[in-house]
Amino acid sequence: MKKVQVFLFVCLLSFQLNAQEIPFKWSEITAKNFIERVPNPDSISMIWDKNHFSWQAGYIMFAMEKIWKSTGDSTYLNYIKKYVDQQIDEQGKVFTFNNSNLDHFLPGYALIFMYEQTGDVKYKNAAIQVRNGFNNYPRNSNGLFWHGNWATNQSWIDGVFMGQIFLARYGSVIGEREYAFDEVVKQMTTIVKICGTVDGLIMHGWDESKKASWADGETGLAPAVWSEGLGWYAVLIADVFDYLPKNHPGYSKLLKIHKNLCRGLKKYQDPNTGMWCQVVDKCGATDNWNETSGTGMFIYLLKKSIDKGYISSEIYSPLIEKAYEGMLKKASYNDQGLIDLVDCSSIGIVDNYNAYINSPKEVSPFGAFGSFIISTNIVENR
Repeated sequence: MKKVQVFLFVCLLSFQLNAQEIPFKWSEITAKNFIERVPNPDSISMIWDKNHFSWQAGYIMFAMEKIWKSTGDSTYLNYIKKYVDQQIDEQGKVFTFNNSNLDHFLPGYALIFMYEQTGDVKYKNAAIQVRNGFNNYPRNSNGLFWHGNWATNQSWIDGVFMGQIFLARYGSVIGEREYAFDEVVKQMTTIVKICGTVDGLIMHGWDESKKASWADGETGLAPAVWSEGLGWYAVLIADVFDYLPKNHPGYSKLLKIHKNLCRGLKKYQDPNTGMWCQVVDKCGATDNWNETSGTGMFIYLLKKSIDKGYISSEIYSPLIEKAYEGMLKKASYNDQGLIDLVDCSSIGIVDNYNAYINSPKEVSPFGAFGSFIISTNIVENR
């Protein structure tokens, strides 16, 4: 059967960003369709990866929590609980957690969520186990965490999200507030100091040793601003103020980074489609292409920032509306009746611009569903 576009033009024509109701809610349809696609959340991982306590599942649980909070539908809460309970024993030991990679910290966010919902100490114990993974985690000389113990001296923007969204919530809910918030601010500000651009964007990563094949010989920087990589930071800085106290000395520093990033996204939005490109600051290049997951993450940042009063609705709402409409065109039903998302990218750091734009245009990777759900949810249910 020929693929049928999920989006309905009548919905797009009638869509208004500030409307009281949007009749067709992509977020709920996509989230429930995802659960139909992957009824066993323990299987949310790369085929080759035996460790299911990692970022793919962690990000889906992150998204399911968002939509549960908006709708109150227990379907999403039960899905999170099922995943978390598959990962720990009755004492709260996480079966497969290891601190060899920042990607492995993200599911700890769901542990804290379940502790908040139930008060069951096993979830708290499990979260403490994940937090303790930072105790001997390798760092560069400036304190930035390595992306993984295999990525010697490499700090990636992806990993800042994976570790610090967990640690920010840990400090707020579990404890060690001084350590947790200071570490969050340190990681978030230092990566921008090293990798930030004059336009408020952030390069994909940095190698202090300058030995990686992708590292600039003088600066150690990665060669591009990658869409989903910058998107991870965008989601983090959208949410970090939910946890970081206003009187923390790093609060104003992060707020400045936040506003610069929003301005940068405004500058580099594709004027034709409303989306953002695989290499964000080169969207005018003919060989560049609109990337779905990063676009969803940027929608989330901008809409949440309007809701919290950090940026102007008058200036940024038109950007969100255009991006939302553009992103929906990347969704379609496949022959099994499941929603597919096209033009997605979930790569690591690669050697040059050409490698970024010639990387596979993936169909329905797990991360893209997380981004699509959080972005459509925040537009449709706020």
